[in-house]
Amino acid sequence: MHGTMTATTQLRYRLHPQAAHRKVAGEVFVVTGDRAFHRMQTTTAIALFDALGQAEAGASPGELVAALCQQFDVTKATAENDVADFIATLVTRQLAVPVDAPRTAADLPSPADPQAEVTP
Repeated sequence: MHGTMTATTQLRYRLHPQAAHRKVAGEVFVVTGDRAFHRMQTTTAIALFDALGQAEAGASPGELVAALCQQFDVTKATAENDVADFIATLVTRQLAVPVDAPRTAADLPSPADPQAEVTP
């Protein structure tokens, strides 16, 4: 799947509150809430992951694209596709969430909570 900057461009993303990560020997290792283990080795993935972790208010895809273009020799179009794919992968694998997502497990809705239902 090649991403494109669409409606998600307006969202801001941050690292998932239930994921723990460490940087060791130039690589990033992450364990998510579902106990899955992830490893990032490329300098671009690590740079984007670091940018999400350092941004107090989260980071928008546009900000991540700008950071990627500033740090690496990449066109804006390529950076936009790479960032869209990267964010989609992080969200799918529970490594990142939109900023307005609950910050802690205590903030997550209970399955018994009627407001927890997903509506179209």
